Amino acid sequence: MKFAEEIYPKGTFKDQQTDGAYLDGTLSKNLDVLAKKINNDMHFTGIVSGHDQVRDGKTTIATHVGTYLTWKINKLHGVHNTFTDKNLVMNGKDLDKISFELPPLSVIVLDEGDDLTTHGMKDLAVKLKRYFRKCGQLNQILILILPSFFELPKFFALNRSHFLIDVYFRGEYERGYFEFYSPRSKKLLYLKGKREWDYNVQKSDFKGRFFGSYCFFPELERCSERYKYKKRKDLEEDSNPEDSMTPEQIRLQYKILLFQQLYQNLEGMTVKKLAEAFGFTRRTGTLYLTSEFRRKTEGCRGRKERGNEKDIILSKDEVVDDE
Repeated sequence: MKFAEEIYPKGTFKDQQTDGAYLDGTLSKNLDVLAKKINNDMHFTGIVSGHDQVRDGKTTIATHVGTYLTWKINKLHGVHNTFTDKNLVMNGKDLDKISFELPPLSVIVLDEGDDLTTHGMKDLAVKLKRYFRKCGQLNQILILILPSFFELPKFFALNRSHFLIDVYFRGEYERGYFEFYSPRSKKLLYLKGKREWDYNVQKSDFKGRFFGSYCFFPELERCSERYKYKKRKDLEEDSNPEDSMTPEQIRLQYKILLFQQLYQNLEGMTVKKLAEAFGFTRRTGTLYLTSEFRRKTEGCRGRKERGNEKDIILSKDEVVDDE
């Protein structure tokens, strides 16, 4: 189906043949329920996941859903809300602030990106709990973007969300496909598929297509460019790992770094002896000397030191399982 014909005349989007933006008809009917009931002192949350993949169009379809809901809410409730790049939040710490700045009945998209770690998900869960506690009375709709549905803690996956849209590639990485899960289907998918991260254990309610352009209003082109700029800036800020780490995580990073440096520079030092001095097991000490943990501590090193450092090489006797 087409919607917002008055906002998106023919030629607004690439290969657009008629007025309006495209949205799957069955998806629109499900979103209509939220748009109708949001004014009844409600707060809704939807999830857009990427079938454990990245760069598959999660943000694109999230802007379609956000634009459609805003357009529909305006028509049903006589408000004049907009859906712009300001409605897209890059991290949980800004969610509360933006929620109070936007008017009631607004749609907000939280795009935490494709690089959430275990620690990052725990931090996000804390921020979401705070958001629901403080902002639940604002009568807004939150769309949460994640690489995988199964990353979410059970409380948010089952109790605090009302639908799931899972996007995926087809063929040779062709974008534009999604599956929709209602509350019941979403619950069964999580409970049956969480252990193995298996999306095939539960049938979706329906499948659909979406087109490949962002959707904002007003000022589609300007909002799209501003969003891309915000995304690039967010990625640049994330390049310094310490910016998103807790004090405890930073202290552990420096402790691991010191462990690596002492092992490298103390002649005759063994992993077992050094690990005992630090309070680690031998297995943990060996793990902290691997190339993976060397990369994780790069943010704690000076640039000059990183350029001059040598790889740590364990002796054959050191590469053994912990007793």
